[in-house]
Amino acid sequence: MTAVATATGIVRGGPDDGTTLFAGIPYAAPARRFAPPEPPVPWDGVREARTFGPPAAQRPGRMAWVPGLEIDPETGRENCLTLNVWTPGASGTSGVAGGRPVLVFLHGGAFVFGSGAQPMYRGTVLARDHGMVVVTVNYRLGVLGFGYDDEIPANLGLRDQVAALEWVRANIAAFGGDPDRITLAGHSAGGMSVLALMAAPSARGLFHRAAVMSALPYGFATETRARAFTTAFRRALGRAQPRSAPLRAVLAAEGEAAKSLPPVEGVLPVAPVVDGSFLPRHPMDAVRSGAVPAVPLLVTTTAEEMRLFAAIDPATLSASDARTELVWRRPADELARWHAAHGGEVHRVTFTHRSPHVHRGVPIGAAHLADVPFHLGTLHDRRLAPLTGAGPDVTALGAEITAAFADFCHGRETVPCRTRSASRSSDRATSAPI
Repeated sequence: MTAVATATGIVRGGPDDGTTLFAGIPYAAPARRFAPPEPPVPWDGVREARTFGPPAAQRPGRMAWVPGLEIDPETGRENCLTLNVWTPGASGTSGVAGGRPVLVFLHGGAFVFGSGAQPMYRGTVLARDHGMVVVTVNYRLGVLGFGYDDEIPANLGLRDQVAALEWVRANIAAFGGDPDRITLAGHSAGGMSVLALMAAPSARGLFHRAAVMSALPYGFATETRARAFTTAFRRALGRAQPRSAPLRAVLAAEGEAAKSLPPVEGVLPVAPVVDGSFLPRHPMDAVRSGAVPAVPLLVTTTAEEMRLFAAIDPATLSASDARTELVWRRPADELARWHAAHGGEVHRVTFTHRSPHVHRGVPIGAAHLADVPFHLGTLHDRRLAPLTGAGPDVTALGAEITAAFADFCHGRETVPCRTRSASRSSDRATSAPI
């Protein structure tokens, strides 16, 4: 098995369908509840890295029915700050070829659900077929990652992500990656995280390209809302102390707090907070004023984002198109336009291929999440076939979209501003100025 020396010790990976996978590498010390991440603890000898680390502690997710998002919330742990690395080449080689572009991908899940090991997010195809080094990350979720008051620091989940990026910068060359060619990408809550880190001073210089995929650009909490959520959490916890209460009680209280407040942007039970310190200002205000680095930026949405949520609550189906326009597409257009106005290279993509999947009688169509397997190449996983569909047209579309995403990460796209529609039609990629 291939062994790689990191700054804190040697890890040994294993083969994963033509790549070498190093799974469950700690990028920080075991998380202390409601405390910022700390540097990883060094180890002696060789650490086996062939098993994914546990997901962050979480309640059962509303999206667990989506193919490719399989996860057992009972396996969640507070000690979750690990990452996974896929690098080209079969295990057993004498070394890892260097200088490859790096993708760091942040999973979605409304900041309360998910893992970097879910089948939808795995990096095998991008590493094996497109010469990249792919990293996925676990970060703290729910009140443990995004609670906030006078005793709980803001945005611990985002701070975890910064710690992961610092680990990547320090160690990724040993896995064949180029620390000066890092793309930070994420979907949904992960996409919001990317937008937040574009505006966070502590993340400056840790990535060089960014992909904000199906984010809620205005889905950040005010201090008032974040404190109200944490107050409701403390109330639901009763006499127990937040730092010492059993994890099960913490998660139950989090659930009660989420029920007591309207969701942020109508979608998110908890969200990163514009606290004036880690996030000095709202990320969209920072983009509009040109206060974020002018990194090349990919902004994606799907044509029917809200149909995924209508499949959970069919009574909302009639409003889904209007909500898609108001909450997802129009803000994404603003993000792309404002970043371009300050000199950033921008690519704006709308995904229109319609999924055949039906849930609770609602065909989800070109819904939120339907595009992720096409961008990451995970549609080849049979578990995702009910979501993506199958057949030659789907395979061809997947190959085209995965290659386009890899081209962006490689820096091969040269058109300064473009919008592209990804669909199953014969005109699969059309472009026009933003």
